[in-house]
Formats: sequence, C-alpha cells, structure tokens
Amino acid sequence: MTPQDQARFPAVNLTLRSGERIMIRPLRTSDAAAMGDFYESVPREDFRFYCPHELTRDTAARTAAGADSPVGVVIVMATTPGQIAGYAWYRWEKPESPTSMFGICVRRGWQDCGAGRALIERIKEVSRAIGPPLMTLTVQQANPRAVALYQKMGFSIVRSQVRPVQLGFPPEPEYAMEMRTRV
Repeated sequence: MTPQDQARFPAVNLTLRSGERIMIRPLRTSDAAAMGDFYESVPREDFRFYCPHELTRDTAARTAAGADSPVGVVIVMATTPGQIAGYAWYRWEKPESPTSMFGICVRRGWQDCGAGRALIERIKEVSRAIGPPLMTLTVQQANPRAVALYQKMGFSIVRSQVRPVQLGFPPEPEYAMEMRTRV
C-alpha cells in the first residue's frame, strides 16, 4: 500500500463485540518485530488454515519491508502499541492484474469477537479504491467458521478443489471463493 494510499486510509479505532478497543491501520515498515511476535503466537494447528508462507521472523521482516508496495495492501489489528493481534492482506502481481489474492489471520483470544469481520470490512473499504476489482481466496472445507464468515462478508464459493501438499500439511479439500470489490 503506497504511502499516498496509507494516508487516504489511516488508522481507525473500533470497539469489538467483547468491548475491547482496537486500532486497524496499514502495516508499517517498522512493524517487523511486532509481526514476528504475532507470527510466533500462531499455533501449528491454526497455521494449517493459514499457510501461504511460513510464519517466521524472517517472513515477518519481509512482510513489513513490503508495507509500501504498490501491488498489495496489508492492514494490522493493533491491540496495544507494538502488539499485533491480527492482520489481513490482498496482493496482486502487477498494476493491471484483474484479480488479487486475500488472506487473514487472527490471534487466538481475539477470535469470535468480531476481529475478523472488522479486518475484512476495512479491507473491503480499501479495495473499493485500490487494487483489482476481483478478490479471491481459498479456504479449507474443514474450517466452516471461516467459510461462513467469508460468505457473510460477500465472498461466493466458485468451486471445490484439493489444496496440494503445502508447508508440511497433507492435501485437503478446499473452496476457491471470490468477491467483486467494484464493477
């Protein structure tokens, strides 16, 4: 998300269903350590449902280094200064790409209180102005809570498929889903 777009979509403060106050803001290049802490907090059994890349400090540093990318948007849910409890992203390959790929990950303890919905709402708001008009994702069929959330947020199932072996996880059935962010 370019610095100009970050200025167009600054931090927003929200109250979750739990009553907790959070801030959703663009990822910063200075967030490498906080992202590393976040990545390390994700248990392996949760990582199964979110594995586009390893959740390591090196990956966190690369993610933060790309915060100003013109071909992607990453937002974080900050609970206190320096602590990230979730993030969402969408990326595309080149400026004229017709589609983007979406992902979200929320720390345990912050799930089931509206955090995922808040992140997706903010991503949808940003995507109406930035990036390709079609957002896609894949989600394991064994994760019905995520499937239901995505459908409530506007994603539709396009097809069933099998995710190949990925980062040590065996193949498993998943859905390919998509959502139009603008016409």
